[in-house]
Amino acid sequence: MSLECAIEVRDLSFGYSDVLLLNRVSFCVNRGDFAAIIGSNGTGKSTMIKLLLGLLPPSNGEIFLLGEKLTSFRRFSSIGYVPQNSGNEAGKFPATAEEIVLSSLYPQIGFLKIPGKKHRAMVQDALERVGMKAHARTLMSELSGGQQQRVMLARVLVNNPEILLLDEPTVGIDAGAVTTLLEILHKLNIEKNVTVLMVTHDMAQVAPYTNRVLCLSDRNFSEDAIPEGILVHAHADSHEHMHEHIHEHVHCAACDHPHDPDQCAACSHLHESGDAL
Repeated sequence: MSLECAIEVRDLSFGYSDVLLLNRVSFCVNRGDFAAIIGSNGTGKSTMIKLLLGLLPPSNGEIFLLGEKLTSFRRFSSIGYVPQNSGNEAGKFPATAEEIVLSSLYPQIGFLKIPGKKHRAMVQDALERVGMKAHARTLMSELSGGQQQRVMLARVLVNNPEILLLDEPTVGIDAGAVTTLLEILHKLNIEKNVTVLMVTHDMAQVAPYTNRVLCLSDRNFSEDAIPEGILVHAHADSHEHMHEHIHEHVHCAACDHPHDPDQCAACSHLHESGDAL
């Protein structure tokens, strides 16, 4: 068990009936990684997320989250999960954005208890982090697909998770909303050191924000390279921890070192690429 791993999978196998989807899979997602899982339909990408959440039992092998074995892991509020099309499903209920986020705090609030000022403040903070505070009292059914997805992200962020697991979060939302969502995730990853593991088919749009690509094929995971020609996400000095720096910040997706704001700002590829994107 590595203390550097936020997620560690060892010799994991899983299948349905006679179909073996995952065969002796082992990989580690380090703390602070923004990792993408790619692969063809039906290869078991979403199944892997369900295995990590303990929703499915593996045939054999072990899973560790934050250094603890999954079978004895109890800090599930430390794990945020955004399933595919979750915003669309939430839009079917007559609930506001605020109420949807607040529902994630019910275990803290207690059965049939009234939420306190602290809980409502936590909800407002989570909505603000995803740019949806102004829509707190808006019904989910009145929000766009991208806005609904950001509310569902706020729903997990209200518990301040250390790991975010996302299953195709960009499906069904337009390109502008995808960029907004990815920039929010990028900011969480860089500023809050939240480890992100995302299943995606949209590698061209997601790749600039990632530093790891895990490809699922032949029933196993392999480390893959960020596709050639992908420009890493770069922007002017906007992160809180960068306010004292005059350099532009470039996400470490194209660097061979762990994320470090000082080292990263001085990377040679920044100066080669010219102005921030």
